[in-house]
Amino acid sequence: MSDFPPGRWRARWIWAPHAETASGRVYVAFRREFDGAAVDRIPARVCADSRYVLWCNGREVANGPARVNPRRRRYDVVDLARHVEPGRNVLAALVCFYGAPTAWWMPGPTLTSRLSRGGFVLEARLGDHWLVTDEEWQAQVLVGWSATAATSGVSGRGDELLDARALPDGWNRSERAVDWAPASALAANSLGESGRPEPPSYPFGPVLARSIGWPEPVDIPLAETSPGLYDAGEVVAGTLIVDAEGPPGANVAVLAAEFLEESAEEFGARFTLDGSRRSIETFDAYGLRVARVAASAGVTVHAVTVRERLAPVTGAAFFECSDPTLDQIWRVGRRTVSLCSFDAYLDCPTREQRAWTGDAVVHQMVDLTTNADWRLARWYPHLAASPRADGMLPMAAAGDAEAAEIAIIPDWALHWVHAVWNLYRYVGDRDEIAALMPVVEGVLRWFEPYVDDDGLLRDVVSWVIIDWASVETDGVSAALCGLWARGLLDFAEIADWLGDTGRAAWARTRHARLKQGFAALWDLARGRYRDTLTTAAASQHGQAAAIVGGLAPRARWDRLVEVLTTEADLVHATFSVPDREAKPNGDYPVGGAYLRRGHPRPWWDVERQVVRAQPFFRYVVHDALAAAGRADLIAAQCRDWSVLLERCPTSWSETWFGGTTSHGWSSTPTRDLMTRVLGIEPATPGFTTARVEPALGDLAWARGAVPCPGGHVHVDVQSTMLTVDSPLPFVHAGRVYERGVHAIPRGAEGSA
Repeated sequence: MSDFPPGRWRARWIWAPHAETASGRVYVAFRREFDGAAVDRIPARVCADSRYVLWCNGREVANGPARVNPRRRRYDVVDLARHVEPGRNVLAALVCFYGAPTAWWMPGPTLTSRLSRGGFVLEARLGDHWLVTDEEWQAQVLVGWSATAATSGVSGRGDELLDARALPDGWNRSERAVDWAPASALAANSLGESGRPEPPSYPFGPVLARSIGWPEPVDIPLAETSPGLYDAGEVVAGTLIVDAEGPPGANVAVLAAEFLEESAEEFGARFTLDGSRRSIETFDAYGLRVARVAASAGVTVHAVTVRERLAPVTGAAFFECSDPTLDQIWRVGRRTVSLCSFDAYLDCPTREQRAWTGDAVVHQMVDLTTNADWRLARWYPHLAASPRADGMLPMAAAGDAEAAEIAIIPDWALHWVHAVWNLYRYVGDRDEIAALMPVVEGVLRWFEPYVDDDGLLRDVVSWVIIDWASVETDGVSAALCGLWARGLLDFAEIADWLGDTGRAAWARTRHARLKQGFAALWDLARGRYRDTLTTAAASQHGQAAAIVGGLAPRARWDRLVEVLTTEADLVHATFSVPDREAKPNGDYPVGGAYLRRGHPRPWWDVERQVVRAQPFFRYVVHDALAAAGRADLIAAQCRDWSVLLERCPTSWSETWFGGTTSHGWSSTPTRDLMTRVLGIEPATPGFTTARVEPALGDLAWARGAVPCPGGHVHVDVQSTMLTVDSPLPFVHAGRVYERGVHAIPRGAEGSA
């Protein structure tokens, strides 16, 4: 029997008396003493609006809940047994209600229920009785704990304000007594509800269990390299801990910064001391390379530490080859995705922490190929499956962007569709995929009103970004049509697998019509696809999307590969630099005025030159090369990332020319070195059979291991021999091999 079967909880939602009258961000501390004994298991579940940290006898137990649309609230499950001691124990929680939307939190509808203005709930089974949140808990609003107003920058956050005088040292341990008021139970108080304080209650629904893993916190001390400047040596991400002492009321301000030189986009926390030496930890997480610290007179700062809180990476995946630069590129990509893996896949941990619907397809593919823990890779499509009434997805899920509906990015929703296809291939859970398919269909059907008489998408509204390169999208966009076509094919394939032949036929009919109309974009004189019907300009994006979308006839593939890879014709162009080349590592602006004013005219030779894809869209370019039978080119393509090592040797930049240095969407080579160079992919849905088709290109050798159900597929590929050690059957060169170790001779050209 489940520890927590469906139905009403025993615990009550609680809050501090009078806390609901406060405005803005509110912090509430909770405490409950109880008698414990040494037992094997003490299952507990806990949730809060907005976020919480839970301790047992001063030891951190949990930090959550994971971000989600509030109508699909999730609770966390923990085992308290290893933290509980015989005799007197203390459970304590610090809960923050954000009040206003943040990049990582989306408020519930405040007029429907009292539960949309802060709350905390916990229940734990202590043998034959339950410990639950109720009026027996003590609660205290923390005076002086707040946050400044959000800045006008992209981060959407202000500075955290933490006053040590409001929270006694040791408050979360049994030896320290506190004199706080009893907590108040919160009734639902919504239309049609009886007002009971026990979940489930509107608007949160039944509240389901957490689907992702727990981070293993790692403390990273920062070195004081000059007065007030603390350096981690690389980008790190987590909560900030300041160890300081000084007079009561004295302040310590810490600014998190991504770059050694000062940046306009910096934010952090301000600590107020209580006269003793204290280590104070922020509630929010920060991404940074350096911390700039300013303190009042008489204050001694003993240490600044980042407690990294990243999603777990498990298993024995690895990659190495005859080119050490590619080995480094693989490692940097893996690290960058980790930096962007909190309770969701993030844009980046530094400048902003939004869960962008499209970016995360790269993060997901890196995790599926290098991390045995697939829980976050599986959760991402569900988190973003939050459609509007018309079927379109938010551009970033479960935060301020979704709450305010700032804009939509239609192509981002199509990358999300591909993420569902990835889930079908790697995980292959029929119930899970079937539950997502109505959302996939809604996304694809959203585009139908924009289909013209020729079957092409025309004048699609809102922000069609493609990526930060100079890709024309006005009118009919080749790249957007190609992505929609790929989505239709992905949907049809999954529908066939589920036995839904009707929906599969619908998708293929739409695709066939689009393919016929897409021929109008072919530029016969130049042998390439134009970005739009009204321009001669062309990009890698349009050519690649034509291939992966199944729109380009096979007879044109060789020519399109030539267009994609002829280095002399490729140009670094971005609309944010309207009059010249955005040279790699040039620190040019990302984004800019064109987002509102429209695209500037091309400055490059549109008759000859082709716009390069930025790192994000390169996953589509590389997929196109593989689909065209040229996976052998991908190892050399991955070397393009070596230029980014000059700017930051430990994590990837947002673009070739600038932006943040911790962008997971730039990590495509880490996936490709596994799936193209080693050639390890699922051959059947759910990875019940592997496909092993290595493509060394110009490498002398490569070896590595990719996680799969039941273990890892190990591959060692040399010029004349392929060795595979697989826990499941695999297909190579059209032949099926049973699980186990196989040594397969390769020909002189490196083929089996």
